[in-house]
Amino acid sequence: MRQLRFFLPLMSCCLLATFSATAQLPSVMLLSQDTTVRSCNAWVMASAAGQVGSNGLDMDFMRKLTLGGRISNDHIDRLSGDMSSENRAGYAGFGELTLMNFRDTLFVNPAIGLKATVGSYYHGYAGFSSNLFSTVFQGNKTSAGSTVELGPAFMMQQAWQKFGLGIFDKRTLSSVTLSLVEGQSYRSLVMNSADFYTSTFGDTLRIAPDGEYIRSDTSRSGWANGSGMGVALDLDYNLPLSDNSGFINLSIRDLGVVFWNDASEQYTVEREFSWTGFDANPWLINHDDSLVAPSPQDSLLSSRRQTTFMAPLPMTFQLRYLKQFGKGHFYEVGWNLWPNRVAKPQVFAGISHRFSDHLMLTARAFAGGYSRWGMGAEVQWMPRGKWLVRAGSNHLVGLVAGKAHGAEAFVSIGKSF
Repeated sequence: MRQLRFFLPLMSCCLLATFSATAQLPSVMLLSQDTTVRSCNAWVMASAAGQVGSNGLDMDFMRKLTLGGRISNDHIDRLSGDMSSENRAGYAGFGELTLMNFRDTLFVNPAIGLKATVGSYYHGYAGFSSNLFSTVFQGNKTSAGSTVELGPAFMMQQAWQKFGLGIFDKRTLSSVTLSLVEGQSYRSLVMNSADFYTSTFGDTLRIAPDGEYIRSDTSRSGWANGSGMGVALDLDYNLPLSDNSGFINLSIRDLGVVFWNDASEQYTVEREFSWTGFDANPWLINHDDSLVAPSPQDSLLSSRRQTTFMAPLPMTFQLRYLKQFGKGHFYEVGWNLWPNRVAKPQVFAGISHRFSDHLMLTARAFAGGYSRWGMGAEVQWMPRGKWLVRAGSNHLVGLVAGKAHGAEAFVSIGKSF
């Protein structure tokens, strides 16, 4: 079994969890003409979602890297050969509980209700070069006697909780929510460059990195631990089309910042490190099935200071258009955006069939984001207009196929009172 005893933190971090699906209200709820949906006292909805994706790594590799298992040389060679010069991987996930109060009247307007949310959220990404992947997982035998540029490389990992209060329009279910944010953890690596030299005979290694690493207070752990405090704004704007033939939806999530406490740490790397007088063959892993790093006395982190800092939340933006064509048939097109260093804009399109006012099935395809492309399906069901069940995946193939470049699952359960 390949013993992956050394790999860069940015490689492992990007594969530990899942990536958020959609947190918007289900289409069947927005389109429903059943008066019981909006004439109730309140709706309570629990939602969870997750997805992981990469344009260069496949699901088989990601599962084995995080959960354990043999990764063959042929598998790594195939991934390395298919990679572009710039590669990405990302995840996010959330669990959320939402209350929508239809009974109360706010601001002397019977159409405005009160909304409350509480949830836990996770997001991370990594950007890496094919040279970095090859050096970490294939060794540096092919680069002996030369210098390889391992950068640039980027990594961000963030976890936070939100406690939100907002208002919503009972007719369209458009809403605005302002949340208190509890920062749980934060890590960020920016490596602008990293020249890596191996001598011809393997007796000298030299690396010249240039970058910065920041992490939040490591003495605190767990949910809502007080490592950071902030605010966030969530917005859903639903514009119904004429004759209830569809809608346009604009959604913004996590527009906000977190102020991390003064026990946070900042490291900088701005000087060259070298190791001589030992056999560097443990790095040259082609001859055996293990990967071992040298153990220099000096850390690559050349300076450290404790500090407080401010970091934005990983905002998401979605624009979606859904329109009816024919009896019970709908098509949709849309655009998702994660404004960070590595994610690509994502476009998607889908076809839905509404069997009744309470049941809707959708097939959907997308391209972009952290992965390449994907296809999936979902079901939305509202028994008697009093329950809501939504489940599916926009990256269905990745749940069963090891060569897929992403996987996703999401579920929502709601009840009116």
